[in-house]
Amino acid sequence: MIPKTKIERIKNKIKESCKDCKGEGCNICSSRMVRIDRYALSNIPVEYWNLSFKDFSGDANFKKLIKPKMEDINKIYDDGKSYMFVGGLGTGKTYTACCILKRAITSGYTGLYTTMADVVANMLSNDVSTAKYYNELLGKDFLVIDEFSSHWIFPSDKAEQLFGTSLEYVLRTRFQNQLPTILCTNNEDVDQIFGGFFAKSFKSLRTHHIQLYMVGGKDFRRKDA
Repeated sequence: MIPKTKIERIKNKIKESCKDCKGEGCNICSSRMVRIDRYALSNIPVEYWNLSFKDFSGDANFKKLIKPKMEDINKIYDDGKSYMFVGGLGTGKTYTACCILKRAITSGYTGLYTTMADVVANMLSNDVSTAKYYNELLGKDFLVIDEFSSHWIFPSDKAEQLFGTSLEYVLRTRFQNQLPTILCTNNEDVDQIFGGFFAKSFKSLRTHHIQLYMVGGKDFRRKDA
């Protein structure tokens, strides 16, 4: 959740810096502020709000493959394609996923950005309505799950099994309903992200429903990279 104060200050800055109305308010800056509200509602991290995929300076081959898809967001939705971006830290996986999500939102679709940590916490929490949370994940036109990895430690085998079963249900339902779902992971061996029965189940889902893209390049978040 992004604090309301942060959102309002960003919107005020947009209005104050508008060259068309010089802070008086106009259709142009109003449109930009509405877009900010939509980004916030979709939980897209603030640092990606003003980034454009045309400025993506990572893996050139990856950019070449994704650019035409992003230019026709309606086709992505109508085809019901889901993607998995696999690569090292700071290679632009989240950047790209958020750019796709922003394009979808500005085109009138609903969307949600979340992380594996949030999914684990919400699915295992006694304070969260399971049905309501399922509906949140299943009811969005576009869904991004970032940090999709095997690094999570569960309090018990039962909790891990419960999470695996719950996530499988969400992914399977979205895939069967042809709702675009984007998973971002640092794990090169994606079929080893989960253990036990869910490992086989996820591999089957991935094989049938997900287009996998390897993202190369250096860590652009490191100043010494």
